[in-house]
Amino acid sequence: MVRFIAYVVATVVATLALGTISDRLISFDRAETVLLFGVVLGLINAVIKPVVNVLAFPLTCLTFGLFAIVINTVLFWLGAYVTPNLEVTWWGALFGSLLVSVASGIIFTVIDE
Repeated sequence: MVRFIAYVVATVVATLALGTISDRLISFDRAETVLLFGVVLGLINAVIKPVVNVLAFPLTCLTFGLFAIVINTVLFWLGAYVTPNLEVTWWGALFGSLLVSVASGIIFTVIDE
């Protein structure tokens, strides 16, 4: 549950940061949209991501972990695709997934027991 909340907070922070930097990367109309996107991406990271990581483990090993960036980008884009009134470009998904990874890592470091 703590990881889910951390993913939601990290997603909201990353989405607001990228939306502030450029409307071309991520565009949304209301704050509720960003919160809904955070919940959707938190659910995706909790349910779908572990399965995809296990299935893609050989390819991730062959690329020395770089395929994990592709997985995170695709899952970020999938969450944006499912969320209404939120538009994300592929570059926005790439930068957003990187920001979510960094922000969630910082949150996990602070909260971890």
